[in-house]
Amino acid sequence: MTKTIGVGLLGLGTVGAAVARAFAERGPRLDATAGHHLALVAACVRDAGKARDAGGVPLTRDPFAILDDPAVGIVVEVIGGMAPARDLQLAAFERGKHVVTANKELIARAWNELHETARLAKRQLRYEAAVGAAVPVIAASRALGANRPRIIRGLLNGTTSYICSRMEAGLAFDAALAEAQAKGYAEADPANDVDGLDAAYKLSILVSILDGRWYSPDNVRRTSLRGLTAAALAEAAGRGNRVRYLATADFGERATKARVGPEEVAADSLEGRASGPTNVVTIEADLAGELTFRGAGAGGEATASAILGDVIEIARSIP
Repeated sequence: MTKTIGVGLLGLGTVGAAVARAFAERGPRLDATAGHHLALVAACVRDAGKARDAGGVPLTRDPFAILDDPAVGIVVEVIGGMAPARDLQLAAFERGKHVVTANKELIARAWNELHETARLAKRQLRYEAAVGAAVPVIAASRALGANRPRIIRGLLNGTTSYICSRMEAGLAFDAALAEAQAKGYAEADPANDVDGLDAAYKLSILVSILDGRWYSPDNVRRTSLRGLTAAALAEAAGRGNRVRYLATADFGERATKARVGPEEVAADSLEGRASGPTNVVTIEADLAGELTFRGAGAGGEATASAILGDVIEIARSIP
């Protein structure tokens, strides 16, 4: 016999709206793959009067209307940032809810606290969408638990790939950044992307999973993309290379060293051919060898795919 599992959304921006639309448009598929009926109960927003394409989900301005609702078994947090997301996730666990999130900064910075709170509450914390969106790199990293990791290397931020590719086409950095902002790839304040915070959070999460212990994003050395010049791109091209914003972690015998920043890659490599929100991640491990993942690493629908996959996995674990 199946049961109804209520889902509550905290946040209804681009990603939250994509999740809500998926509930409205493909409910039977979600139910069939989850093994239970999944019902989107409500979404918490700041402005309930704003017009949204979100499948007609009921709205509330009070997050505790969702957290305190006994019909809600799974809370999906897509607010982003540290506050109030951290307190709301902790409150969800305290109330016996499972949590699914796309919040890379919160997961990377509050790793121990969130995992321990989830463990004590005997509830699941899932965050596939926090790294790579639709690319299941977190699931793959979890599956490599028997391995000794050697290297993580790749593109974890699509905004910087877009800027690099546009600069190769002749645009100056400022013009390429403005274009990325106009297309919605970069925020009005682009620091998270071009100064490496976004990539550092994601790399921190992957290292933490593969190492089996928290690796602080503060340990990731960051080099900004702001210093990239046309001359550097031309020199790379002369060597048959391109410049991309790489995230790299080397797992040494005594310590793991991680960095994010502009580096040269072969022009005909997966990284060199990437020009937009595509993510490319290669993991090398002693038993599994070299594994490479490539796909849509940003966007509402791609991120919703990962979130709903986590919701389904939680539902499958419920008797």
